[in-house]
Amino acid sequence: MNRDGRTRLRSTATVVGTLFVVVLEMAFLTGVWHLGDGVHRQREAAAAFSAVATSVASGSATPDALTRTVDGLARAGVDLTPGSVGATAVDAARALEAAPGDAGALATLRVADAALAEELAEASSARAWLAFAIHAGLLVGVSIGWFAWFRRIVDRHRRLERELTAQRVVDQRERRLLALVQNSADLIVVIEADATISFVSPSAPAVIGRTPDELVGQHVKDLVGDEAPTLLALLTDGRQGDQAVRLRLTRADGRTIVGEGTLTNLLGESTVEAWLLTLRDVTEQHELAEQLSHQAFHDALTGLANRALFADRLEHAISRREGTLAVMFLDLDDFKQVNDTRGHSVGDRLLVVVTDRLRSVLRSRDTAARLGGDEFAVLMEETDRAAAEQMGQRILEVLAQPVSIDGVSWSVKASLGIALADTRSSTAEDVLREADVAMYWAKEQGKGTLRVFDAAQHAVTLDRLTLQNELVEAIETGGLLLHFQPTVNLRTREVTGFEALVRWQHPSRGFLPPNEFIPAAEESGAIVALGSWVLAEACRAAVELQAPGTRVTMAVNVSAQQLSKPDFTAEVAGVLARTGLDPTLLVLEITESVLLDDIVSAAGSLHGLRDLGVSIAIDDFGTGYSSLSYLSQLPVDILKVDKSFIDDIVDDRHAATVTLAILEMSRSLKMTTVAEGVETSEQAAWLEEQDCGRGQGYLWSRPVPFAEARALVPGGAPRVDEVRVG
Repeated sequence: MNRDGRTRLRSTATVVGTLFVVVLEMAFLTGVWHLGDGVHRQREAAAAFSAVATSVASGSATPDALTRTVDGLARAGVDLTPGSVGATAVDAARALEAAPGDAGALATLRVADAALAEELAEASSARAWLAFAIHAGLLVGVSIGWFAWFRRIVDRHRRLERELTAQRVVDQRERRLLALVQNSADLIVVIEADATISFVSPSAPAVIGRTPDELVGQHVKDLVGDEAPTLLALLTDGRQGDQAVRLRLTRADGRTIVGEGTLTNLLGESTVEAWLLTLRDVTEQHELAEQLSHQAFHDALTGLANRALFADRLEHAISRREGTLAVMFLDLDDFKQVNDTRGHSVGDRLLVVVTDRLRSVLRSRDTAARLGGDEFAVLMEETDRAAAEQMGQRILEVLAQPVSIDGVSWSVKASLGIALADTRSSTAEDVLREADVAMYWAKEQGKGTLRVFDAAQHAVTLDRLTLQNELVEAIETGGLLLHFQPTVNLRTREVTGFEALVRWQHPSRGFLPPNEFIPAAEESGAIVALGSWVLAEACRAAVELQAPGTRVTMAVNVSAQQLSKPDFTAEVAGVLARTGLDPTLLVLEITESVLLDDIVSAAGSLHGLRDLGVSIAIDDFGTGYSSLSYLSQLPVDILKVDKSFIDDIVDDRHAATVTLAILEMSRSLKMTTVAEGVETSEQAAWLEEQDCGRGQGYLWSRPVPFAEARALVPGGAPRVDEVRVG
């Protein structure tokens, strides 16, 4: 029986039950109303008996009348059993009837009649109270019953109202949900347990270009196409709850879109018993995400992988542990000149050409990347050294071909470093760093070349870098000292001056001569700080070396980096002022190579120094092939003949001839000549004979500490409180 039938049956039962209760109550009330009728009849019969008995006492009543009233008492139900009040009254009446005027009988009759009347009155009163009690109880019972019944009706009414309200809410929600489904931009699909489609939302034409009627009743693969295996796997899995899905759908016009949403298992819901698939078109977001991802991992100008993507692929290649791979680090030579002279737009176009040429020679499985600026990298997997070098040479050859941009031909050269990695032991960071190091080796070797990383050479490089860092620390903390080698007058053999030579007492490597750390200082740029320290300490020592009646000079070597400093002349002037050294006692020695690198700039600096009163010496003279043509342009006071000529002047005619030519030129230019590296008395005698002037070498003294140098000065015996310079 349905809900409406049950409701009608309940209503009918309620009406019938109510009528039955009313009838029953009326019958009960009627019975209660007549509850005192018997006592009333007894009182009427007793009243009649009392009247007849009075008549009997007066002699006016007939015997038949007394008999009739007694029968009336019996019929009325008065208790006439022997010993009762009624029987006593009847007996008294009969006795009086037999003996009219009997006072005793009359008294007995009156007492019995009064007792009977009182007894019946009490019975009537009891019946009245009983009726009242019954009426009161009935009223209370009926009231409670009707209240309970009414309460039940009210509760049922309220329950029905709540059910109706809830039903209205459900209906409203269902209508709202239906409206949302009908107007939703998302594609909503109900999929039955057998993978057929039973419902498609009206948004289908807008999303996939197909109407719901075309899809309802079809298998789900007709909706998702190639993505059917993925979706069917989810349906087969039967996982409860929501599952995130992303599917590619083909529209009716052939365009592919990306749908993203949820697949919900509602098979357990009795009202649904199906799968609910909700998809929204996220094609634009997906394309934007792919675009952003591409931009995040690719160079915007060239489209090549960027540093992050290259590092990731290199890391994966190493983690796969499949043999040997090679990493190339490529840097374009002189690319900055293109940007500076022709602008960045031309430079960018040149980079695009470089990219195209790289792609043209690389294998399909190789990865090319632009690391930034004009730096590129290439990852070659499953290769060896020969193949990597061959590919590197091919890249350099292709890049070297002229490039024409806006009618201007550019020749692109590059320095290329190669690092080979055994994927069983290498790390991505190490391989890329080694390729970078090899590229710098190639750049130092010359433009348009390549170098392969060598661990042994790298160890030497690291050792040099360590030495450079330690040298900087030694300069700052006073870890260096000066030794002094005297210069003597070849005719008198007296000391005329000293050359200050720096030494380093290394904490772990021991005593280091200049040739072991000066190149490192020049390479790192520390030579400027080192030269400044030597200049200041040498000038201070020169002041201390002066003796009464003797003026000794102090020669200090000057590097190219020092000489190129705009404020070098001011620095020298400041040192002279602070130490109090006479400028004419300071000799600054510059090598020929420094002068020949930039003769114009060098000449300007030397003239400024010369104006201070400082003497200028050319060290290692004769080793430069074109030095003679520039000598007359420079303010030079002293020529120091290189040791390579002095070594053979006694036995080698050519060396002697060159030395004689230098001596003659020096005299003609009114310069002082100093022969370096004199080690034998024969060499000294030959030089003296040729009127060389001065000499310097182990024949007279090696470079010595300050105290020993002071002892070499005429009248300059060391003091007891002498301290070492430096």
